Amino acid sequence: MDDGDVIKLLDYQIRNSYGNVFWTHKIHEKDADMYNKYDSRLKVAQIILSAVSTTGLISVLLGISNSNASSPCWIIYSATVISTIVSAALLVINSLQKGYSFSVLAAQHADAALKLLNLREDYLSLLYDIKGGFVDVDKIKSRRDDLQKRTVEVYESAPRTTAKGYEKAEESIKSGEHFYTKESLNQILPLELREE
Repeated sequence: MDDGDVIKLLDYQIRNSYGNVFWTHKIHEKDADMYNKYDSRLKVAQIILSAVSTTGLISVLLGISNSNASSPCWIIYSATVISTIVSAALLVINSLQKGYSFSVLAAQHADAALKLLNLREDYLSLLYDIKGGFVDVDKIKSRRDDLQKRTVEVYESAPRTTAKGYEKAEESIKSGEHFYTKESLNQILPLELREE
């Protein structure tokens, strides 16, 4: 087999690896976003439930201490019931956060996405070098082997992805969110680097 055929085979293999890393990067990115959203919502719920619970308890205490006031008994009873239910909900949320640290999961997915982004760009650079004819077979194999080793290291330390992250990544890729048009690139490049 001549070098041209070998390079075509290696190019095909590297393109597949690039695709895998690209997808996995996007899934981790979407999982990080999802867990950040969960964490943020839980924190807001904790604040709201704490405020409602505290307000209910204060109104119960004020109602009891002002027993000579004209507060109907049902108001005190209702405030007690509401405070108890809200406190129980707060306990559930606090327990959930203790067992599932969404902020930690978000950070782990973001870290994996960042490492995969670096790998993705290295795979892409190798593909450009192959297309430009800047590397020979031995150099391609050496860089491929290094990239595969680094990819496995990232996969080993990365958290598991979710089906929801996969769905969001698929939507993102179909919409072309990750690519720039010539016009959008020209808007962010300095004048001397813009294409006509």
